[in-house]
Amino acid sequence: MSLTHPDKDIAVPAHTMVPPKSLWKNTDFLKFWTGETTSLFGSQITLLALPLAAVLTLNANPEQLGLLRFLETAPYLLFPLIFGAWIERRRKRPLMILANAVRALLIVLVPLLALSHALQLPVLYLITFCVGIGTVLFDLCWLSFIPLIVSKEHLMEANSKVNSSSAAAEVAGPGLAGVLVQLLTAPLALLADSLSYIVSIVLLLLIRHQEVPPQQTEGTHLFRQIGEGLQFVGKNPYIRTLAIQAGAWNFFYAIVDIAFLLYMVRELNFAPGLIGLIYALAAIGGLLGSAIAGPLARRFPLGPTICATFTLGSAPFILLPLITGSKTLMVILFTIVFFLVRTALGIFAVQSTSLRQARTPPALMARMNATLRLLSYGGATLGPLVAGFLSTWIGLRTSLWIAGIGFILALFTLFASPVRHLQTFEP
Repeated sequence: MSLTHPDKDIAVPAHTMVPPKSLWKNTDFLKFWTGETTSLFGSQITLLALPLAAVLTLNANPEQLGLLRFLETAPYLLFPLIFGAWIERRRKRPLMILANAVRALLIVLVPLLALSHALQLPVLYLITFCVGIGTVLFDLCWLSFIPLIVSKEHLMEANSKVNSSSAAAEVAGPGLAGVLVQLLTAPLALLADSLSYIVSIVLLLLIRHQEVPPQQTEGTHLFRQIGEGLQFVGKNPYIRTLAIQAGAWNFFYAIVDIAFLLYMVRELNFAPGLIGLIYALAAIGGLLGSAIAGPLARRFPLGPTICATFTLGSAPFILLPLITGSKTLMVILFTIVFFLVRTALGIFAVQSTSLRQARTPPALMARMNATLRLLSYGGATLGPLVAGFLSTWIGLRTSLWIAGIGFILALFTLFASPVRHLQTFEP
């Protein structure tokens, strides 16, 4: 398959057309963004309500809850490459509508089964896994759909708005979920997520942009297409570097996530509410970072900004095992560390996503994103296994040291790559 610009039979990206002067006048993007924002808040409700349904309704033990969490992300290890190649052959919007319809129906099954006293853990496992499959499908589709409805000059702004919505959902979503669970019970709270998918479906149906059917390559095997996607990522020095960084960061963060939580609970005796406050205040940094990513990209060279923000999103973790003092002081310093990390990563996420989209031909967009997701979630899956071993055999604080050093060592890959020399998104 050629990696040059697609011909007339392939879906034409929006940046080849006459774009609106402002993204606020791009009604198709505004419809997508509104629907995605709604479903992101709904997903935050499920993130809390689903495990609470398992614990409060089905009396799930820690091992069963761990399996439930694993099944949420397991589809990212099994389906991205296959979905990425499959999506390239089809229009993206109908697949997003299908993914949201499936997720809405599956989520609504939980309260229905709970009300009829038919909800069992194996059923909840199956629903969780299938919802995860729908999430993988939608995730890969929207990342490829945005460049079709948004001009290249507005990619940064579009990604910034979507990332801002995600950060806002992380800030407000858990509180909203807690209120709904308190008022309605955990299974019934899931109805809000199901409704959010329906809102997204309606808005996706209202999008006017008509995708041209992707070119069907005769005789091209699915696994050959997967190989082409892997080859593209492997040969592109910028996207390859971003993929390595994503996998490494998620691997070491998974160690921090587990070891630091246990460290706060077992060794520092922090109450759950205090731990939640640290993470909630830190999440505001993600909202701030997403908001300022565009202005920073217009003022500073792209490569140095990506390197600087990723460094600030990684290096502060080395401070966690160093922080001591009164409980108030530790809470303040822990919050500052995570706030800095989330702010920097908010900037990095917007700019790196926009760079990948700008440097990838439309015919390879879904497969590129699939490869990135596989590597990213691969690190996030292996990390907890290593964290459990380290925390048990060498202690929580030492585990934090190892993760912190790992974050810093992983930066050498970024600074040794050509990414640091980039000035703009353009090839």
